[in-house]
Amino acid sequence: MTLPSIFDRTIKPYIGILVSIFVASFLAGTVAPVPLQKEAAEAFKYLAEEYQGLSGGALFFYILSHNLMASILILYSGVLFGIIPILSIGANGVLLGVLYRQAAEGIGYSKAALMVLPHGVFEIPALLIAASYGLWLGVMAVRRMRGKESTLLRFHIGHASRRYLAVVFPLLIVAAAIETALIVF
Repeated sequence: MTLPSIFDRTIKPYIGILVSIFVASFLAGTVAPVPLQKEAAEAFKYLAEEYQGLSGGALFFYILSHNLMASILILYSGVLFGIIPILSIGANGVLLGVLYRQAAEGIGYSKAALMVLPHGVFEIPALLIAASYGLWLGVMAVRRMRGKESTLLRFHIGHASRRYLAVVFPLLIVAAAIETALIVF
């Protein structure tokens, strides 16, 4: 699979928009005020508690199913004018920025980056691609309502679904395997 096949022309502008939102929100998270940092830490602690007691295959399938549900929701909710994909990318960026800063304050910036990087290399691109198709679906829905798009929305949804299965789903499998390995070992 090549980069041009992953980022087809359909979502090219939307990937750029969402990457910019993610980077900006990540940076905002790194300078977030203390009350937001505490809320993010509590949210992360709550998610981490759900993993407690799971190991091996059960942990892998839990992580995979969580990521699949989140990315599918982000993708298909995009038909609601693309609002949810934008908000979810922003929220994920802020949360990751806050968590990165907290980790960096304890172990240093380089070590914190090495902790985030392994699973983020697959999970974040998968989320960005799913959100890009969601945003694209939102734009297509608006264009259709305005009479500027003649293709039925279901055909666009079908295209986005096929790309999800071909690109996002495999990335999430790899991300879940890496995250499981990092938690178990």
